[in-house]
Amino acid sequence: MEGLFKVRTPPPPYIPVQIPFFDYVVDIYSDRVVVTKADGTTIQLSTIADLNNWLGNITDKKIRINVNVEIYDNLMLTPNEYWFFGEWIHGSIHLFSGKYTIISFTRLGDAGYRGYVTTYNPQIRDYVDISGSKIYSVYADLDIHGKADMILRDIVICVEMAYESFIEYVDGDIYVRGGFVNIMRSTLLNAYIEADFISLEDVTSREYTGAWIMISRIWADIRGTVDASNTLVAILYFRNTVLKNIEALSSVTIDLPTINYYSIHYRIVFIGIRKGSNPYYHDPLPSNITCYFDEANRKIVINNTTENAYNIVLTYEITTVLPAYM
Repeated sequence: MEGLFKVRTPPPPYIPVQIPFFDYVVDIYSDRVVVTKADGTTIQLSTIADLNNWLGNITDKKIRINVNVEIYDNLMLTPNEYWFFGEWIHGSIHLFSGKYTIISFTRLGDAGYRGYVTTYNPQIRDYVDISGSKIYSVYADLDIHGKADMILRDIVICVEMAYESFIEYVDGDIYVRGGFVNIMRSTLLNAYIEADFISLEDVTSREYTGAWIMISRIWADIRGTVDASNTLVAILYFRNTVLKNIEALSSVTIDLPTINYYSIHYRIVFIGIRKGSNPYYHDPLPSNITCYFDEANRKIVINNTTENAYNIVLTYEITTVLPAYM
């Protein structure tokens, strides 16, 4: 019977292969920088400048950067995938030519110190092409510029909070909330912009598939043409306040910005006579001062038929109103 059965040796226990999540882990301390490779070996660096020099030879890797202290130095990043954790990087984060993925759970850049995530390369003193890049951050001040002959294409920027951001010659998706957001000469597929102050100049939509939501809480500066007509849907709310001095027996006009969309509405929210000096007070308009929309010339006109000069404060809104489907 023994010859009829073969005793099988059980297989060895399965030991899973550990694949490192990052190619490098960088720890920034106040007095040193430690780079840990995927195999556990380390490189000791003395300064941020040394880190920048080391990064100059690294591309197409996945790198985690732990910022253990707030830093004010500038980082020079070569094209890689970066994951940031820790304290605030107040200096600029310079991006070189190439494709980046940046995922940050810490603050990047500080406009108060002229620190931005920027496409400006100080070595060549020019802006560079980062087409195909994606930037996600809980906070980042942005200086993302292409050029007329170098559009930054297939860009995704998603920033939960930014104090000040400048975006120019970009084609892609932009999601930014913050204080001051400036977008110029760009084409947006999807956009969510919510800020105290929004500046738009020659911004267009494309493909009839994207959606725009833009909200200015305090002030909006619309220059050139803002064209939302190629969006699938656009929800826009821009608020603007203008202070005008109107002389006796005269008129003043306020130019209305151009926005292309099938349903744009202008509304005067407030108009009054400004008095006082911090705090300010506002009286209603006298009956012989009138205000109306000049639709043919896209202006608001204020006529003063009194013998007195006044300081006029006028707040108006620009909104899209979507049709209600029953």
